[in-house]
This record gives sequence, structure tokens and C-alpha cells, in this order.
Amino acid sequence: MASSEDLPSRCLLIGNSRWHWAEQRGASHWTYQHEAASPEGLDAASDLLAWAAVGPIPSHSSLQSSRRLKLSEIPLQGIPSWLGIDRALAGWGAWRANHNRVGVLVVDAGTVLSLTRISANGSFAGGLLAAGYGLQLRAMAEATAGLKATSPLVQEPEELEPFPFETQAAMRSGAQQSLVGLIRQAHAQSPWEIWLCGGDAPQLLPKLQEQLGVEVIHSPNLVMEAMVELIS
Repeated sequence: MASSEDLPSRCLLIGNSRWHWAEQRGASHWTYQHEAASPEGLDAASDLLAWAAVGPIPSHSSLQSSRRLKLSEIPLQGIPSWLGIDRALAGWGAWRANHNRVGVLVVDAGTVLSLTRISANGSFAGGLLAAGYGLQLRAMAEATAGLKATSPLVQEPEELEPFPFETQAAMRSGAQQSLVGLIRQAHAQSPWEIWLCGGDAPQLLPKLQEQLGVEVIHSPNLVMEAMVELIS
């Protein structure tokens, strides 16, 4: 049987709809993967260095409580006890990468879109929560008789128009604009640097860049990079 020294080292964040992995390749190189929730991934031979969760936690021997990252271990000031550890990790990662010059607005476009403010001195400064892009689309389809489910990954040329004619294009465009509008308003009230991560980030990024007129830093692995940094 291979010893722990021979096994690849990994970190895991269990999300609401996806699992996020970091795997060490070599002395200092890490790769990142974001996939549908799959407890079977825990069966792969590896050394799980650390894990955290905001979604349902399966019963598995790999998920040792001693290796679960706690909110109190995130080096931010004023973190409330109810804050999701994914928001804390993303906030700390963006603030640290920003070299503490100014505050940051961290947008995690996941199942729920979270906007987290971290002040220049590294303090949690509130934020916003809203139904995410995919969740909005599912809610419209499930709560009405006339609207059909549509994938958030679809992008039709018609959606470049401000007011699409086709129903599903209008659903997608409306959901995107609701989230972009939320971020625009937050930035108007708190004009700090915007960091964007999460599974729906690629769908929101073009409209954000177009409408905000400022750089939006797209960092797909922000949460997991912060976790790796903390345990290294």
C-alpha cells in the first residue's frame, strides 16, 4: 500500500452544486478542477490535506474533522460566525492579492451569487446575496407553466440585443442583467476593485466589463488558491 508521501496531495471545498479540488503537482505547482458534486471523487487514492464545506457533507472516512478548515482560521477581521467559508476564503484571497491597497468587492457567481466587501485593512464589510444565474433560470421554469427550462451555458447571438424576442433568450438575458445590475449598483456605492469567480462568472463577465467600464479581475480558482495558500 502506498504511503501518504507517495499519494497526490489535495484540498477540497464542497459547494452547494459543485465540488472544487486543488491537487499538488510537484513541489509548488497546483492544478484546479471544478466539477459536479461527486462523493466518488473521495475514493481516489490521495492525501486530503484540508477540506471545507458550504454544501451537503457526505459520510466518508476521508473527511476527517481534524482536517476541516474552520472559519476562525481565515485571517480576516470581523468575520461573523454565520459567514460561508467560501466567501471568507475568496475575500481573503482577493484582499491579499491586492496587496492591501484598497478594499475589494468579491463576486462569487455560484448557485447563490454572493458579493463580499473586504476593507483595505482586511475587515469583513458586509455584502449582498442573490439567487444565482442558473438558480434564477430554474426557478422561472419550475414556478410557471409557460416557461421551459434553459441552460445557463447557452449564449445565442440574439442575446446581444437589449430586448430579445425569443422567450428563453429573454429569460437568460433578464437573469444576467439582474445580477449585472446588482453588481453595478454595489460598485457605484463602493467603488473598489472587483474580483469575480464562480461557475457562472464567464456568462456575466462580458456584460460586466461592457457596462462598468472598469477592469474586472476574473479569478476562477480564487477560493481554492486561498485555501492552498493558508495550508502551505
